[in-house]
Amino acid sequence: MALVTPLTGTGDVAVEDVGRLVATVRPYVDALLPALSTGEGWALTDRQWHDMVAATVRCREGLPVLAGIQRPTTEEAVARARTAAGLGVTAVVAPTPYGPDVTQEEMYRHYETLGGEGGLPVVVYHEREVSGNDLRPDTLRRICALPSVVAVKDSAGDPAATRALVAARPGVPVLQGLEHLLPETEGVAGHVAALANVEPALCAALHTGPVSDHTAALAAACERHGLDRPDWYRALKSELYRRGVLTTERTTGTGGVS
Repeated sequence: MALVTPLTGTGDVAVEDVGRLVATVRPYVDALLPALSTGEGWALTDRQWHDMVAATVRCREGLPVLAGIQRPTTEEAVARARTAAGLGVTAVVAPTPYGPDVTQEEMYRHYETLGGEGGLPVVVYHEREVSGNDLRPDTLRRICALPSVVAVKDSAGDPAATRALVAARPGVPVLQGLEHLLPETEGVAGHVAALANVEPALCAALHTGPVSDHTAALAAACERHGLDRPDWYRALKSELYRRGVLTTERTTGTGGVS
């Protein structure tokens, strides 16, 4: 599951809140993913990113930890991957380099270098919003053939393309990264859900049973928790604060204390 990043009123990672959050979801999930988009990974300082990943590793109790890496260049992504390896994570999850001028070949070389020099297996984070570009299907399949690539987290928002990737048998699991598209992509190997921060039991049921059995509950939960908002992570933090899991609602874009 993709974790939010709990912050203190001064903007530090709230380590005790991380432990509480992980404890609430641990019985329902197969892995923990800190510091990706739901964790505001694009905006975390180096210290916040380090402390969030380290805190997740400390309280994982046997669960794999996949560290999100959202940095604009290959060099920066490799540096964070090496740090993540030293912290004891299982793999990293990373998008392409940032910018619409990045070529398809540069995207391929990015993952080749990240896997070869970062020291950890790589999950491809297929998205558009942060990187500002898009992997073509043929490029993505080439990347999936790299020995260091172990999965794809598909958050690009195109269910037809996701189904086509699954049908192409890329050799690695394809995971849906957008909860509301699960009913349209039932062929995926699993999902990486922001919703699991607040509805872990429902997300577990979506994984183990036919998604069609839970379509109405999924739609209602996505609406209730604001997952269609551009700042969905803020809505999730507000709910977790209301429940007493987090001690503040603070995000990287707010300066006030909750």
